[in-house]
Amino acid sequence: MIQRIIASIALFISINIGASAQTPQWLESDASTAIASRIRADFPFTVEQFKTLAASHDASLTPEVIDEMILNKYVETMVIDDTVRVFRKALRNLNLLDPSRNGKQIHRGDDAREVDISYVDSVIDWTTGVNPYGGAHRVEYAFIIEIPGHEALAGDTVRAWMPVPITSARQRDVAITYTSQPEYILSTGRSVHNTIYFEAPAPAIGDTLRLEYRGSFVTTGQFFSEEYILDHLQPYDTTSETYRRYTDTEAPHIVRLPALANAIAGTETNPYRLSERVFDFISHILWAGAREYSTIDCIPTYVLEQGHCDCGQVALLYISLMRTLGIPARWESGWMLHPGDKNFHDWAEVYFEGVGWVPVDPSFSNYNFAPRAESRGFYGHGMDSHRFASNTGICGELYPPKQYVRSETVDFQAGEVETSRGNLFYPGWKSTLKLINVTPVKIEP
Repeated sequence: MIQRIIASIALFISINIGASAQTPQWLESDASTAIASRIRADFPFTVEQFKTLAASHDASLTPEVIDEMILNKYVETMVIDDTVRVFRKALRNLNLLDPSRNGKQIHRGDDAREVDISYVDSVIDWTTGVNPYGGAHRVEYAFIIEIPGHEALAGDTVRAWMPVPITSARQRDVAITYTSQPEYILSTGRSVHNTIYFEAPAPAIGDTLRLEYRGSFVTTGQFFSEEYILDHLQPYDTTSETYRRYTDTEAPHIVRLPALANAIAGTETNPYRLSERVFDFISHILWAGAREYSTIDCIPTYVLEQGHCDCGQVALLYISLMRTLGIPARWESGWMLHPGDKNFHDWAEVYFEGVGWVPVDPSFSNYNFAPRAESRGFYGHGMDSHRFASNTGICGELYPPKQYVRSETVDFQAGEVETSRGNLFYPGWKSTLKLINVTPVKIEP
């Protein structure tokens, strides 16, 4: 039975796979070596190499301009072995961060499209009884991991974890409808990362192992109006488990930031108003492509030092600031399923006594140009109905436990793969979330 792996993890046998030159870089047996390798891969260019690359794409990106962008942190760098090296996504990011190239955007939500606003409007209409089909979707999907055969895997066993939707206030009717392997393990209730686990023989050279499961669930939007929150708000029970747990630190990525938090708060003490202040502060930090999370010591302080963020980084900054102010906040993540924009995504929830857990998406920011007033600040206290949430926390232990360093040490979205010889990092495998059918459903708010 597949359950035998739980008891036998400590008995993994080390298999000699030949000279180190035959070991691919994506097969990681040592955590510190793996992280060092990921850092080098994230910063592949010297400054001179990047200047040449930038000029080949845009003649206006002269060496002097690049030097100025480095000083302004529009181009991210790191010193490695006494050499300044440039981030692999820097060319794309400078167009997002440099005001002369990003349309002088000052809030992330300013570029919201009409279709983006429609997702928000539909949930508000559903909540107010105007559109009975505006708040929920039934999603049928397939999650697939493919592992090409390689001599470094020969004769071994593949262990793979894939995300599974959680059951929550915004997700229901979760079902597994097909699995490529007859035996599997679900982690439900055992980890903050909700997963399905498979084992299979490693593929032969020239073959590809395809692991797949299919499932379905209903995902709903949620909206709490400002009036509702303020009318129902009560003082916190600071002795409750919810309050203690979700105002605590979770080093290294949920930390205390008292100087910044107090500066944002000023004299305000209302928890909802404080959440709105933190949300607005964060909306001015521009989005940019991110480094591998596993290579960052403390994500919230990294965001503040670099002046840019992606969705998970800004969610961790929001949670850290809220907890610093004594307001419970927690992580949620998985995928966003908006038509044409399916991708990894991370967000948060904030707890207001008398109201409950309220969804917050700091990455989407305020839609300041939306025609309806309720839609402009929607993501400060609402969520659309295009989500696949599978994580309720960060840096958790997988179930069954993983032996080697994870590819995603903070989040869990693409899945994880290992053998007895090490973790399989990218590009040693790939994963795909395939949407089979997404149908609006009628559900009461």
